[in-house]
Amino acid sequence: MKNNAANKLKQVPTECLVIGIDPHKSKHAAVAITQDYNICCKFKFDNSRAGFIMAVERLRDEMIKAGCKNIMFAIETGGHYWRNFAYFLDENDIPFRFINQYSLKRRREGKDLNRRKNDYRDSEVAAEMLCTGEFTESKLRQGIYAELLATHNNYRRLIKERTRTINLIKGLLDGLFPEFTRVFKDPCGKTALGVLAACPIPREIASMTEKDFMIKVRTNYSGRLGKNKLFALKLVANTSSGVAAGAKAVSIELKFLVEKLRLIQCQLQRVEEALVELVDQSEEGKYLLSVRGLSYIAIAGLIAELGCFKVYRCAKQMIKMAGSNPSEKESGGKRSSHTPMSKHGRPGLRYVGWIAVIPMLRLNADFQAWAKQRRERPVNANPLSGREVLGAALNRLLRLVFALVKNKAYYRDSRPELALAGV
Repeated sequence: MKNNAANKLKQVPTECLVIGIDPHKSKHAAVAITQDYNICCKFKFDNSRAGFIMAVERLRDEMIKAGCKNIMFAIETGGHYWRNFAYFLDENDIPFRFINQYSLKRRREGKDLNRRKNDYRDSEVAAEMLCTGEFTESKLRQGIYAELLATHNNYRRLIKERTRTINLIKGLLDGLFPEFTRVFKDPCGKTALGVLAACPIPREIASMTEKDFMIKVRTNYSGRLGKNKLFALKLVANTSSGVAAGAKAVSIELKFLVEKLRLIQCQLQRVEEALVELVDQSEEGKYLLSVRGLSYIAIAGLIAELGCFKVYRCAKQMIKMAGSNPSEKESGGKRSSHTPMSKHGRPGLRYVGWIAVIPMLRLNADFQAWAKQRRERPVNANPLSGREVLGAALNRLLRLVFALVKNKAYYRDSRPELALAGV
């Protein structure tokens, strides 16, 4: 039987000086302890390359004084300030491991009933957790995988900003021109944005002739106009119930939001093109593209969140990282009738997997038949509901992509038994 705790303890060499790091924006806190928990030194160093070099040199001197032969860092991963120091250690081949900030907090509160909290205390607890094997095994992203992660994060931020901007536009239109969405179902379509950029106030539209209205819209829009919808908008503007008070200020804000939305859409197009190029360059991309229902964006999200597939020994590790593994709940001999997702992994990976699975259940015949079989099972065989099918399909997708990349095989719809071998 595999013992993960024993395997982790073997990674910490004997006679090793363990250094706990609590990273911050300007200065990092460091506490060096021996493996019998004796504190050798504690200090703070700048979050700069000069500060990193000074800290490593000082800790090597402390290692000699303590009679140790190696040094190893335990870095708390709260926030993003740990990244610079971790990449510095990786460049210089200095061993380090990550400590989960949530686990560290629970460990500290469990030991200190007075809830003592300071930077040095966090560093000390991080070092102790490394000595007991309570750390996270993780590798820093390099090369194409680092580019994919950064680009996909940028893509998700732009999607959120686009949604926020669209909601702001809709909210302003509800007060200024509520009839607008009756004519244009999508107020952020090309013609609709041309109208909003030119003249979103209904009273001004009603005061213009149809020809003048068309000319004004044309000045802010290049392309084919929906003339029928513009004429219909001109008619409803005559009887609009929009609020006239403060209409000019609202129209100015709407024009700013239209410019912002157009810029976001242009940026999204460029980011999507970059994601396509990165997927084509990745080793896993060609195998994942063979799966019917998986798009370039979905594949980019999976590779960005999972990283290099070679670091995983089995598909269960991917499922656990996504936090989509069923979690059992039992107390006093009583078990819960449901086994929901643990949700202890990366929410970003669950999100991209969820988005990838939905079109697969619609376009992939193998996934359709599999989902139908699980929904229509008899009551005594535990049939799955709609959301439960999606969660199970997410795990199935992760097992599938792991098998394809590991076996260097392409997915085939005509012979699914071969494509799903090892899943």
